[in-house]
Amino acid sequence: MATPDPTKAAIAAAEAIRKINHASLDGRLTAPQISAVVQSLATMVDRLPQALEQLAAQLRQRQNQAQIRMDDGSESDEAVRAVVAYLDDAAGDLAALSVSLHNAASPLFRMAHTEKSVA
Repeated sequence: MATPDPTKAAIAAAEAIRKINHASLDGRLTAPQISAVVQSLATMVDRLPQALEQLAAQLRQRQNQAQIRMDDGSESDEAVRAVVAYLDDAAGDLAALSVSLHNAASPLFRMAHTEKSVA
């Protein structure tokens, strides 16, 4: 099985979020659909820290192998350290988001949709 292109996968993920935003504009989602979306978003958030950690590790590896250069000719050490620190911060920040999404998903999981006419 071929390894997927991570750039294309990240672009597709961003596009998927755009589609969710667009689809949820009209107020027609049912509770089960909302539940499925929230649960999927929670899963995505739970997987993001690993992706961010692995990206940081790849960047450090490329730096250690002298494979990174800055387009302005400056040394890349400081920039790489900053990127790694920001990626680490982002991974840490996701913990609170994960808790909130899982807390939201729990009652959503028990919700059903019923058609009720508005009088």
